[in-house]
Amino acid sequence: MQEALSFRQRLLSSDGCSFTADVTADQGDSTYFFQLQCTYRDGKGELTVTQPETIAGISAACTNGSDELIFDGTVLALGDLKDGSIAPLSAPWLFGSAWESDEITSASSEEDGSRMTIQKGYDEEKIFIDTWLLDGVPVAGEASDADGRRELSVLFHDFRFLEKTP
Repeated sequence: MQEALSFRQRLLSSDGCSFTADVTADQGDSTYFFQLQCTYRDGKGELTVTQPETIAGISAACTNGSDELIFDGTVLALGDLKDGSIAPLSAPWLFGSAWESDEITSASSEEDGSRMTIQKGYDEEKIFIDTWLLDGVPVAGEASDADGRRELSVLFHDFRFLEKTP
């Protein structure tokens, strides 16, 4: 549990974080892959899509009070938070806000680092966020629905904590 708590403390004492995320989204009958340049700060996840090339350059933001992702004039029909599915492009907000403030329900040491599980929300709207940490930073993650069905798998690259500005 110590590595999970240390990670949270470091995130809370910073100005947020930035990372590249390779996101695989399982929407039941289809699977989608995205590569995203992400920033999480002040309860807001921001991203720019870098892959797939057909939508590269689209930017989006997702906040705690929002059920929708707002794009630069383009909307992708990939599910949203209202219908119980996990929107793939909400990943920066989903993981960032879970790391920052939701309940850490378990943590364990593993062969290469540690794993923490966070519960976000309650009842049928709850989501489980699993994060694997190596040397104190996330390297992989999964988001599963209330029934335990994995909807998002994420590989984190170039993770860094953002320095607070005076």
